[in-house]
Amino acid sequence: MKMWKKIAQGISAVSLLAILAACGSNGNSTTGPSNSASQQSTSSASPSAKETPTGETVEITFANWISVEEGTKEAYNQLIADFEAKNPNIKVKSLGIPFQQFKDQVLVNSAGGNAPDVSMANQNFTAAFVGAKVAAPIEDWVGAEIVSDIVEGSKSGVTYNGKVMAMPWAPHPNALFWNKALFQKAGLSPEKPPATWDEMTEMAKKIAALGKDEAGNPIYGIGENAATDSYTGNMLLRATLTYGGKFIDEKGTIVWDQGTALGDTLNHIKDLISSKVSPKGSDMKSLRGMFANGTLGMLIDGDFGRTNFRKMSGKGEAFDKEWGVTVVPAGKTGRSETVFTEHQLIITEGGKNKEAAAKFVTYLVSKDAMLIYHRLNGVMSSLKSVSSLPEMNEDEYANVFNEQMKTASPLPASNPKFDNAMKQASDMIVITTDANKSAEEAITLVMPKIKELYNQ
Repeated sequence: MKMWKKIAQGISAVSLLAILAACGSNGNSTTGPSNSASQQSTSSASPSAKETPTGETVEITFANWISVEEGTKEAYNQLIADFEAKNPNIKVKSLGIPFQQFKDQVLVNSAGGNAPDVSMANQNFTAAFVGAKVAAPIEDWVGAEIVSDIVEGSKSGVTYNGKVMAMPWAPHPNALFWNKALFQKAGLSPEKPPATWDEMTEMAKKIAALGKDEAGNPIYGIGENAATDSYTGNMLLRATLTYGGKFIDEKGTIVWDQGTALGDTLNHIKDLISSKVSPKGSDMKSLRGMFANGTLGMLIDGDFGRTNFRKMSGKGEAFDKEWGVTVVPAGKTGRSETVFTEHQLIITEGGKNKEAAAKFVTYLVSKDAMLIYHRLNGVMSSLKSVSSLPEMNEDEYANVFNEQMKTASPLPASNPKFDNAMKQASDMIVITTDANKSAEEAITLVMPKIKELYNQ
């Protein structure tokens, strides 16, 4: 594809060698729980996988970002230890890559003949991997039974031209976290989160009116992403759904700028930032830090939020008493609109050990693995049979995210240029907040560039 050639040609040999060297370190493993094999455990091979000869050890490479992120390192270590205990003839070599460099490094490695056997992905990345022919059709390797068990919203997000090209792993629907202490200080009920979009906005303004905390740090009512990156574009799209908008129609034509939804969303975010209800220019990492240190009243984030906030606050589980989580308040459409910011798994076309890779992917989505990941990071499952287990619905936190999954939408990421489009989209927020332009001017400046990416 043209995009693939540009990426491969645009990187010098020196850069390629540096990237490959940076990706070659092993992830550390610690001994984790060895649960009994589940119905989908890798103690048995997938329908189309061949058995590895007894006594022969196979090493597979796993490109991921969870082994290098503080909040998920422990889960990664326990998952690998459990898998290797159940599959002593398969060893997993970690290619830990920071999230911001992940997509490009996997594409470069694959172009250079060094494709990992298994790679993490998300909606933004998978489209690029499929377009560059990095991803192998997942059903060919894990079998139809597991694919048929995928939650429909997740399954549609990984289907390209009728083929399921990635295995949804953790769906990460976004819900609303609120800080009970700040609610109380602002004269709001700490046990009563907003039920509507307008109510959420008014509560955010009351919290921001508190001014500063005891240390002199500014207090904000809600955090909206406003940095120049593709995640900001994703969150802009998520907010647009609340106003009745959508990115593409059924034919794949971009319709985001039709109607008033995009303009209404940009005006909403501009108003929050200009009135200092939401911080200016913040990315998701900084917003999570503000929520964890008690200077942000509300934040829409994924199911891994609890673990992140515990660690970032330094208070551990005790911090749970200071916040709550609920479904995203309903807006113009009358329902809770949000998106999956899903983690996915691909078996690469250029991988050298597809049978072992299939066992690993099958394990990672199994009951055994998801119970480890859920216990440590609160993540949910994209498989119907696993997400319905009592162990995955053991508290109010899990119940909220399972409820949120019912109305979460997959990102419309089937085009390989979607990630690029979302990065371009973030410019609309920067233009309206930093350059103080109108929503209409921002749309006029940016949307033609997005449509050009799609050849429209």
